[in-house]
Amino acid sequence: MYYFAAWTDSGFLLGCDHQHQTVTSAVACISCAGGYVIAVEDGVLRELNDVEEAEFQLARYGDSRERVLEGIEVIVPAKWSLS
Repeated sequence: MYYFAAWTDSGFLLGCDHQHQTVTSAVACISCAGGYVIAVEDGVLRELNDVEEAEFQLARYGDSRERVLEGIEVIVPAKWSLS
């Protein structure tokens, strides 16, 4: 089980060559806008589960309490799609 930073370019899935042990360390490899982290379990790519997604959001965007503007919390999309 490991994680890697991923992004797309010209319709191709690209990613770092590392096998990160944590979501947070994989986030550090994201080098472009729209980057994400993918889990690899038993050689199969899978989306992050809820706990892993929360770790991704915290590592990528910080604590949501830091993004409060005039009492209204900014909502950051948890998932994105290129379709």
